[in-house]
Amino acid sequence: MVLRIVICVAVGLIGLVGLFMAAGAHESAFYEAGLIMAAFSVFFVFWQIKRGYDRAEKPANRAKISQES
Repeated sequence: MVLRIVICVAVGLIGLVGLFMAAGAHESAFYEAGLIMAAFSVFFVFWQIKRGYDRAEKPANRAKISQES
């Protein structure tokens, strides 16, 4: 769990670097690369949050299914 948090923080920092790169870009390639980096980091962090909630919800679903049987 701690490893996931560290990875999300690292990816978030990479996204922040991408935003700074896009803001200071003088060429369109660097601008687009920075925005892609930022978009990927946002997507990745939200995906990790979703996985965390899905994993936390999983035991509750198993108990509910076993009670219905």
